[in-house]
This record gives sequence, structure tokens and C-alpha cells, in this order.
Amino acid sequence: MDIIQLVILAFSIFALSRVINNIRARNTDKIGMWFWVVFWIVIIFATLFPGLIDSVFLFFGVESVAEFGLYSMMILLAYMIFRLYAKIEDTEKNITKIVRTIAIKK
Repeated sequence: MDIIQLVILAFSIFALSRVINNIRARNTDKIGMWFWVVFWIVIIFATLFPGLIDSVFLFFGVESVAEFGLYSMMILLAYMIFRLYAKIEDTEKNITKIVRTIAIKK
């Protein structure tokens, strides 16, 4: 195992432990919880078994890890933008309810 693999493995285990701590403290919503748990487990698995990951890439038509990383990041960013947009919409609705309640009381 290379040094970079050890660093990635150590960081991934640390990040997974932080996600689990957030789950126990109930600081994460369910969708976010499962997303990050699966994400870090996949990273750990890919670090431990890089040859198997190459076979999976070739099966799906991805020829390099860099290409897969690029595709993954584009999908991840699109998903995160969607989640942020949904949170902003919810926040706007909540602010509107609060302002209406305050206006009615006055």
C-alpha cells in the first residue's frame, strides 16, 4: 500500500467517524446522513481494493480514475446545488410564515 493510499484511508476513516458522530448528535438529516456514509465507505473500499475499482470503471465505460473523478464531482456538485436550492426555498417559506405571524400580532 502506497503512502497516498494510507493518507486517503486515514482521512476517510476520520471523516466517516465525524459523520457517525453527527448522526448520533442528530445534526444531519437522513438523506445527507446516508449520502455521506455511503460516500466515505466507497472511498475506503476504493482505497483498499483499487484493482477491483478499475474493473468496475471499465465495465461502465470509464477508462481512468481521473475521468471517473471528474464525472463524480460534476454529479456531486449538481446534487449539492439542488439540495441548497431546496433548503433556500424552505428557509424563504419559514421566513414568510414568521413575518406574517408577527404582522398579524401587531
